[in-house]
Amino acid sequence: MEQWSAERKARMSTSDLYILNKKSTTHLAEFSNGWGSGPRCWDHLAEKYLGRGFSFPYLDAVMTLSLGERLLQHEKIALMTTFDWAYIPLGNLSEAADACEKFGVECENGVSVNHWPEIGMSIRKAGAIKHNRHARGVCLSCTSVSDIWCQISPDQAAKAWPIY
Repeated sequence: MEQWSAERKARMSTSDLYILNKKSTTHLAEFSNGWGSGPRCWDHLAEKYLGRGFSFPYLDAVMTLSLGERLLQHEKIALMTTFDWAYIPLGNLSEAADACEKFGVECENGVSVNHWPEIGMSIRKAGAIKHNRHARGVCLSCTSVSDIWCQISPDQAAKAWPIY
């Protein structure tokens, strides 16, 4: 496996978890290499349910899996966590943490970066801390390249929707 230089690692995208508040977000956790969240999820589900590896032209087909009954519950939660403007409500953090950790074990292939076990652990930790009265839940930014949660406006926060 190729060794990454410190400079190249510094340029890699990240996946990030945030606490979604009423009108803003608070950064919760960062995972190096954005390919370990959404793309790892989408690739695993595309291989398992569509019979092919993930590529962006097939993203709609992967996302549509969330609408039917084909996915196992932990797969559906992981997939929906990758959706734009989706968040996990505070009252569901324990269940979502279990699902993400289980999904992380399921999608481990020994080759691809896989943040799902750590995402689950971070969601579990978020469930154990006291939040301010405006906190609504936890949201995932799959890549820092287009991080919709980093600096949101009150209008953007208002369009966030719960996956439960």
